[in-house]
Amino acid sequence: MAEQSPAKKLRNQVKGFLCNVSPIKDKYFDAVLQREGEYSKVVVFKPQDHMHFHNAEKTRSLVTLKDVVLQPSTESSKKIDVFYTHSSKMSCDRNLGEAFNNSFCAEPQAGQLSELLNMDTKPKRVSINAKIIQEIHKGHSVVWDGQYLPRIIYTVADITGCMNLTIWCEHSITVGEWYNITNVSVRDFKGKTSLSTTKDTQIISVPSQGTAAAVQVPTETIKCDIIGANIKNLFICPCKHKLKNVTLSNPTIYCVSCKTHYKSTAIIMPFSGHLDLKPETGNVVKAKIEDEAIRSVLTVDPSASQQDIIRSFIALPPMQITIRENVIIKMEDVPQKAEIKSEDEISNKVEPVEESTEFYSPPDHGFLFSSQFRKRKFTD
Repeated sequence: MAEQSPAKKLRNQVKGFLCNVSPIKDKYFDAVLQREGEYSKVVVFKPQDHMHFHNAEKTRSLVTLKDVVLQPSTESSKKIDVFYTHSSKMSCDRNLGEAFNNSFCAEPQAGQLSELLNMDTKPKRVSINAKIIQEIHKGHSVVWDGQYLPRIIYTVADITGCMNLTIWCEHSITVGEWYNITNVSVRDFKGKTSLSTTKDTQIISVPSQGTAAAVQVPTETIKCDIIGANIKNLFICPCKHKLKNVTLSNPTIYCVSCKTHYKSTAIIMPFSGHLDLKPETGNVVKAKIEDEAIRSVLTVDPSASQQDIIRSFIALPPMQITIRENVIIKMEDVPQKAEIKSEDEISNKVEPVEESTEFYSPPDHGFLFSSQFRKRKFTD
């Protein structure tokens, strides 16, 4: 027999003190309830009650949660989870005062990066105090739920060590400043430990914590010919969801996540892939490239196809390309060397001009003679 949903199980009433109330996560949020000498996870399916929970935590009030569902925790056999459903209610009885256990809700102590690097078993989430050393890469990526989100990778360091930190979504970060960063996930990829923000991550500026470990990710700039390209494109709806089975010739495109039909012209089409680069000396270099770098050298027509982009890259002249951690971060025309002529070649036909009291304004050539770099444009 299938297990009953929380809404159909026996209703209960519990009392306790709320702490660790999370931000709203889509259609729910969670908290911790101190009750009867133990702690229970509370999952709240009424986002409209978030402010009441937040105020109860802030004022340290004893609360009663009525008509809730209790069931054994999936994380511990000795604990009970509390489900606060759409028919549940909360009331505040009194201020908590001295009974509140401050030690439980205190923010976890910031761990040192060297400890994370040396741990055999990595914790799922940690908090750190770290200095932002360098921006390594800036772009976008599709996450597990199909959203296309901005992503910046930084090198961060404390007084004991350094590692990479991936910041998802927009955050106000300044290179060279120290931050307290809570609830970041720890990952091991190809033997390298790195950090990544989560939906619960908070980033707060803090005073300097000392002299951070010296580290700088090397950046290489090479003059090279583009001898190969493999470029792919994504289709993203206006609400940043990845689309599948898209036909741009159709007047509208349906997004399953949004449950909405959009104009084809409203669909975002970012490109990414890799280029094979042949330097003047040395072996071929294969480097990743993302949409921002692609559009810095090519004016992409809305109807451009994957093959259009590839042909345009192959047709480019030798370029000056800057690479960091195998990712292209900048592409430019190769600087032209100024031609130096000997004195004999310099024209000696310039004759002195008599001084005149009349002055004439030189003609204004406007932007016609601008030497500013121009992107290549291509069409089908």
